[in-house]
Amino acid sequence: RLLTLTGHVNAVRGLAISDRHPYMFSASEDKSVKCWDLETNRIIRHYHGHLSGVYSLALHPTLDVLVSGGRDSCARVWDMRTSKEVHILGGHINT
Repeated sequence: RLLTLTGHVNAVRGLAISDRHPYMFSASEDKSVKCWDLETNRIIRHYHGHLSGVYSLALHPTLDVLVSGGRDSCARVWDMRTSKEVHILGGHINT
């Protein structure tokens, strides 16, 4: 079955699917990351903090932690459950 999820206002550049939860995360040129509940096919969380497009996502294998990387030269660490940014890894160049 084909499914289209609509929610970003610009191109999607990265996806990550949780092994532990029915969630998919999407990263976009619109500077945001969204968490999709794959059982309801709806956005359940938004992650805002990047200053430009977001291109990559990674999930911790055992903790509810999401890492996003973007053109703002930062990797941002998020608590998946609260959508709160818990750490910024800055100082990257040529990202």
